[in-house]
Amino acid sequence: MLQLMQSLSVLAFGKVRPTARRVARSLIGAVVAGLFGLTAYIALLIALGIFLSREFGPLAAALIVAAATAFVAIMVVVVIGAFNRRSERRILARQRAARARLPDPVTLQILAGLPTMMRGKSLLATAAIAAVVFVLAKSQGSGSARDDDD
Repeated sequence: MLQLMQSLSVLAFGKVRPTARRVARSLIGAVVAGLFGLTAYIALLIALGIFLSREFGPLAAALIVAAATAFVAIMVVVVIGAFNRRSERRILARQRAARARLPDPVTLQILAGLPTMMRGKSLLATAAIAAVVFVLAKSQGSGSARDDDD
């Protein structure tokens, strides 16, 4: 039995180690790229500060760079918030649509009792299931007479 479990675990999780290595390499690459990107961003801010300090003075240049950075940060937060709100509305719409497709609670209770009915004799179970299906179909409006035949 232990040998079977070991074989099944190798089959199920055999590719975990290569995947973990690939994820680790990707993560290390992302961290290194992020570090270089951050370095470039800092160098850009310093160069901008030096350029602006020649025109406006050091204090005004620092304030301009800080204000521009704060403005960009606020804009990023606003855009992310808008994306999150739109995503939340989509999720809520999907949940409402899924709830609308569900049958009523009485139907769910009747359907939950079907396996218990199946344990009896097969003819009686078949008749009971047919009756349940008929009642459910009629309660959902299926098979009703058409109104346009007047």
